[in-house]
Parts: sequence; structure tokens; C-alpha cells
Amino acid sequence: MPALDVYFYGKKIGKLTEKNSRLSFKYNENADTPLSVNLPLQKEAFNDKLTRSFFNNLLPEEGIREAVARYKQVSSNNPFALLKEIGGECAGAVELYPEGEEREEEESSLTPISEDKIAELLKNQAQIPLLTGEEIRLSLAGAQQKIALAIIPDDSNNYYLAKGSYISTHIIKPQNPYFKDIIYNEHFCMSLAKLMGLPTATSSIRDFGGEKGYVVKRFDREIDASSTSGLKRIHQEDFCQALCLPDKKYQKEGGASIKQCYKFIANTDFSRKADALRIFLKAIVFNFIIGNSDAHGKNFSFLHRGGKYELSPLYDLVSTGVYTVLSPNLAMSIGGEYNPNLIHRSHFETMARDLEIKPTMIDKIIDETASKIQEVLPELDKQFAAAGYKSELIKQIKELIATRIKQLS
Repeated sequence: MPALDVYFYGKKIGKLTEKNSRLSFKYNENADTPLSVNLPLQKEAFNDKLTRSFFNNLLPEEGIREAVARYKQVSSNNPFALLKEIGGECAGAVELYPEGEEREEEESSLTPISEDKIAELLKNQAQIPLLTGEEIRLSLAGAQQKIALAIIPDDSNNYYLAKGSYISTHIIKPQNPYFKDIIYNEHFCMSLAKLMGLPTATSSIRDFGGEKGYVVKRFDREIDASSTSGLKRIHQEDFCQALCLPDKKYQKEGGASIKQCYKFIANTDFSRKADALRIFLKAIVFNFIIGNSDAHGKNFSFLHRGGKYELSPLYDLVSTGVYTVLSPNLAMSIGGEYNPNLIHRSHFETMARDLEIKPTMIDKIIDETASKIQEVLPELDKQFAAAGYKSELIKQIKELIATRIKQLS
């Protein structure tokens, strides 16, 4: 039976197996920390649904997944085969290796890479996604093209390909020819959230040999002087993994709802639970106001720390509403409504009652969020002007923000 050895925080803790297209995961006897809220420590093997919901969500989605499959000559609907090819560095603290190929035997290196080479990688993402052409087994979830590199120190121009025990520190996304200036869009929305005081991954825009890229620091990696790489992995799960949704991310097709995500936080062992619940609600309001209709369950995650969980910094904040080719409908309905143009404060109040919280609480969050956005926008304009970022799209985002705030007044 084909098997992959599963490493967790660098320790071999179990096996992922496939039989008749069904997946199963079983812990080794020495495992002492669970991989997932849905995969508690036990002697018995886990069934396909529980196994698939965790491991399938480690893989990229849509076109990236298909491109990886073509390049590696495996089926795009075969998560086991894909993880065998690219599961060396995944989100969080998970690594997968073909059975019998010891992790310690893999070559470990930190290889300098030039800005021109990075530009080439970014340009070729549609044909050779992630870092598959560089013999690096990297898997990053999501539908946007991206690569992952080590940048040491963070604010330097020292770029490295990380392999084996060395791990990446930053994710870099290229411009997308189908969505104009999307890197400025995402950096603007992420910077706006950070200025508002929302916990947000640190982002920037950099020039790589004339090719612009959106750079975001990984929050599932931290400094650790005792390790070979000087870094350590922090384990994370997204809400689709936590809610046992292997391949559904939109509520209409059976994906996560706001209520499911909220109740998961409320009923799970989160540290600073009240803060996590409030941040989640603020993120829902913020995403609505900036026009981010793609805020689905995979775009919310939590970190494993000391036996408890904490909400991860926000990421993938994009105003999708400025792209007319995309569906305007929300990934998760608000008060039973998916069309953002029909949503008003009353829908948020209905949502609050469904969550069994006082409507006055969501009213306060709406007022605070709208007021803070209007307060910090001039500062963000100054930051973009000082950095020389120019995009007509920013004007459209601000117009959409003004429209959404008016809807909620």
C-alpha cells in the first residue's frame, strides 16, 4: 500500500496511506501532539473524510493545482500523489516524505537567488507553479500564483531558496494579467487593516529585476536560534480543515458559514477567546466594507501554541469588488444574503442574532470599523505616495469603501 511518512515539528509521527483512491492516516506510537483538532491522538487509523479534510487542504487550488499536476505528470484530483511530489514544506509544521526516504537524508541548503532569477520564476508561474522547476517540494494552499523564499534579514535584499531543514520566511505573488494591479490591491487592503489595528500579516511590494511582486511575511515561521535554519515552524490550520470540509470553500456549495466559524472559535480551546471572537467579527465587517467577497473558510486560520489555539493574523485581503469579471456574491452570507449590494445594517443585526450575540455589539463594531477606516485612509494615501505606488485601482477601492460605509449607515 503506498504510504507517505508524516513529520510534525521535524519528528516522524505517522503515515498517510492510499488504497482504492481513499486516504487514511495513522499515528505512530511515539506521536505526542495532534496534527489537527479533527485528528486527535488515537491508536486507530482515521477514515477518508477526516484524513482528506486535513491533508487535501495543504495543497494549492484550481489552476495552480492543475499546473503542478501537469508538470509532475500526476492527476490533479489525486492529493496523495501531489503531496508525494510537493509535500516537503507545507503550511504550518507538517512535512511529508515518501515512505523510506528519511527526512534527515534529504539535502538541506540555503541557496542565494538573484532578483533576475526571482523575476523569471514570477513570470513563469502559470507554466511552472510554486517552485516545482527548482526541485523544491513546496506546497502552499490558495488559488493565487506564488513562490516562497527565505529573506534574511526580513528587511534586506538577501534572497534564498530554502530546501530540507531550511525553510522559507516569505511568500511572493506576481502580478496577474487577468486582475489589474492585484498586488497593489492586496497590499492596500492589508495595510489598511494593519493601520486599523487588526492583526495582519506584514506585507510590502518589491521590485525584482523590473518585475513587481507582492511580498508577505509568513506568520507560521518564527526565529529559533537553536535550529539549523535559525527558524521554527508554527503549526496552523485553516477553518476548512477545522470544520472537516475537504474540498468546499464557498458556503453555497457546502463550505463554511460565518456561524460555523464563529461557533468553532467559541466552542474550542482558544487562548484570549473573547478577543478572537471580536477580531473575527471585525474581519467580517472589514471584508464587507473593502469589497472582499472571497473571504471564505480557507482565508481564516488559527495557530497551535502551547496546547491552545489562537487566531492567525489576517491574510489574502483583496477588494474583489473592483473586478467586474468576478462574481460579486459573498463567500459566506451575511444575515442570509449573498449579494453585497443588497446588504444593510439590518443584515448584520440578523447575523448577530443567529450567532446569539446582541445586535448592539455588531452595531458598535460596524461604527468603530467605518470610523477607523475613514480616519486612517489619509495616512495610507501618504504611505503609498511616499513609496511611489501608483494605481487607478486604489481610487476604485476607496470609492467602493465609501459606498459600503453608506450602505451600513
